[in-house]
Amino acid sequence: MNPCATPNEYIIAEIGGKNQTKRVKLKGEATEGECPWHWASQCLYNSYIWTADVEVEKWMSEVKIHLGKRTIALKLRQVHHKRPIGFTVCVQPVYWYSEFHNIALFIETWRAQGANKFIVYFHSSTKEVRMLLEYYQNMGLIDVKPWPSFGTPAFDASTYRVGHTLAQNLCILEMRSELGAVADFDEVMVTESGILRDYVEGVMMRSNVDVDVVGALRFNHLLVKFEPKIATMDFSGVRFPVFLDRNGPPKVVFNSSTVDIIGTHSVRKFIGNQSIIPASGSLLHYRHNSYTENAARVEKDLTFFPSTPLFHLRRIQKSIRTVFAPSTPFFNSTFLHALTECIAQIVGEGKCRSTVSFCSQRMTPLTDWVHANGNGVFLGS
Repeated sequence: MNPCATPNEYIIAEIGGKNQTKRVKLKGEATEGECPWHWASQCLYNSYIWTADVEVEKWMSEVKIHLGKRTIALKLRQVHHKRPIGFTVCVQPVYWYSEFHNIALFIETWRAQGANKFIVYFHSSTKEVRMLLEYYQNMGLIDVKPWPSFGTPAFDASTYRVGHTLAQNLCILEMRSELGAVADFDEVMVTESGILRDYVEGVMMRSNVDVDVVGALRFNHLLVKFEPKIATMDFSGVRFPVFLDRNGPPKVVFNSSTVDIIGTHSVRKFIGNQSIIPASGSLLHYRHNSYTENAARVEKDLTFFPSTPLFHLRRIQKSIRTVFAPSTPFFNSTFLHALTECIAQIVGEGKCRSTVSFCSQRMTPLTDWVHANGNGVFLGS
C-alpha cells in the first residue's frame, strides 16, 4: 500500500547474498491503473506492485528495501509453479461478516462447478462464520490467511475496503493451479451447460478462438434470490433460483499463469498477448438485498448444481449440522443491517470506504467479533 506515486518515483532496493549485492530501482504501478482510483477518490492509499527487471543469479537470496530512514529485509521467494490441473477460488478480505449460511452454499456450489481449493483472506466475522471457515479448513479445502488492519487509524481510514485489490494480487501469487477466479461469498460463476471448470478448460484449449490466446472468460452479472431465503437455513430454494434483471459488474475465470495484475472484475494486465472473451454463462449473485429489488424476473436455463442437486443440498445441511451441533444458530440480521447502514453513511458523506475504520464504533458493541490473529503479510507502518 502506498500514497499515489508519479511515474518518475521509485523505491531503492538491494538484492543480496553470499557477500554480493545488486542495487536496483523498483518502479511502481497502482493495481487499479490509476491513483487516486476514481471509484475511491477520497482514499489516499492504493495497492501498488513494485517491479524491476533483474537477471536472476544463484547467489541472490534476499532483498533490502529502503524507505527513507527505514530498511526492510525480505527473503526472495519464487512464485509458485502453476499446475495445469486444479481450480482455485480467491475470496478478498472478509470484514464484519455474519452471513454464515452463504459460506456453506458458496463452498458446495463452487465444488460442484469444479473448484478444489479456496484461499480466504480473513479480517473479522461473527464466531459462526469463523467456525464454518475452520471446518472447511480442517477438511483441506480452504486456506484461511489473516488480514489484519494496517496499523494506524489514519492509514486504515484512507484504505479502500481493507486493501482488497492487494489481497487479490497476492492470491494470484499464492495459488498453485492455472485455473482461478476471484469471488465473494455470495457469488458463483456457472455455464449454460455442464461443469464450469470443464467448459473453461475446453474454451482455453480450443485452437479456433479468434484471439491469440484466451487468458480469461468474462461472466456477466445476474442477480438471484431464493424462495425461501437461505438465511432461514432452508436451502431447498437453491434448486429453483429466481433470476432478476438487474445490471451489475462482471467477473472472470482466468489462467493464473497469464495474469500480471488482477482487478476485482477483470484482468487489468496480462503477461503476454492474452485476451478476455465473453463466456456462455453468468455470474450468479445471491446478494442479501435481492429481495427488495424492484426488478423483473428473467428466464434462464442456469443451475447452481450441474448434477445431483439433492446430494449437494444434503451435504450443505450435513456441514451446518456438524459445525453447530446440537442446534443450528439463528441468523441475526442486525449485524448485516448495521454494516449496510454504515456503508451508506460513508458513501453519503463522501469518505473513503474504509469500513473497518469508520464502522468500528457502530459494529464492535453488537457481538463478540472474531478478528484475524497476527500481522499476516504486513510489515507495519
